[in-house]
Amino acid sequence: MAVLAGALASLVLAVSAAPNAMAATEPTPSDPGGVEAPHSPAGVPSAGQGPMLTTWPAAAGYSAKHPGTNPVGANNFSCRPAAGTHPVVLVPGTNEDAFATWAYYAPKLRAKGLCVYSFNYNPLVVDKDKKILAESATFAGDMKSSAAFMAGFVDKVLASTGAERVDLIGHSQGGGPLPRAYIKYFGGASKVNHLVGLVPSNKGTTVFGITNALRDAEQAGLINGIDTGDAPAIIDSAQLLKDHNWEAMTQQVEGSPFITALNRGGMTAKGVKYTVIATKYDDVVTPYTNSFLDDASADTTNIVIQNKCALDHTDHFGAAFDPVAFQVAFNALYPDRASHIACHYVAPVIH
Repeated sequence: MAVLAGALASLVLAVSAAPNAMAATEPTPSDPGGVEAPHSPAGVPSAGQGPMLTTWPAAAGYSAKHPGTNPVGANNFSCRPAAGTHPVVLVPGTNEDAFATWAYYAPKLRAKGLCVYSFNYNPLVVDKDKKILAESATFAGDMKSSAAFMAGFVDKVLASTGAERVDLIGHSQGGGPLPRAYIKYFGGASKVNHLVGLVPSNKGTTVFGITNALRDAEQAGLINGIDTGDAPAIIDSAQLLKDHNWEAMTQQVEGSPFITALNRGGMTAKGVKYTVIATKYDDVVTPYTNSFLDDASADTTNIVIQNKCALDHTDHFGAAFDPVAFQVAFNALYPDRASHIACHYVAPVIH
């Protein structure tokens, strides 16, 4: 499977380039300390509007050729939410950008009358000295830095719309640890109405056990950066990933210091509603149940998409292009406007 191969290749690469240390200075919304994407000043994709696309491979390919592309319907800062609605901020996943993740969701949400926004930050650094970025691979860097930046972006959305709270829909990192770090560390609990996470890495991932091999290598002193920070190692992978602004990779390992600290004391915040949409065919967040939130309450719902539609075989990256998952997400945000979920076969990989 191409998507799985790509995901595994990324994590295997982390053996010779892997971190977990946060920035030396604690990030703040006014000084998040990460890397800005040049074609997304203040986080706003500003290199023109791309087409609506219906598959992740098509969107990711377009994004790679056109960094800073804005999804259809997103980032109109003159939009005013209709009565009974909240602005929706779409949060991309790791090594993705606003267009690669939301080329399908943004226009569909706008067509339903919602004010829609998305942003880019913390792209992968290919060459630190030459300042070469993989600009479309955003949200690669330290997640606390990205969460601090997100706080400023949400404030901009609230100021422009006059709203008191936003709804968040996020994919992978963007549906779990990133927005939850914003909620926990940067005041988001008073500014978020509902967080809908598509295949979120809430408890990290084992990537089918590969992380166990990485930890064995770390215990043998071959690498560092998963549990041991910048402890001496044959390969200083923590520094390598820091140099390449790729800390989010090991921060999302199951049981990492970042995930452990984030989940300590409870995974949810009072006053915020949470919906998780997971897939049994997740090929990045494994086991797929690591997407789930533990704090069961009337405000927290964990959904397996196959329990809504057994024909849906969407995988990790396809979740943001899955029409079944879209309807489940919209129904969660607006149960008073909920419509029937049209169940049909959804293929993995190509979706």
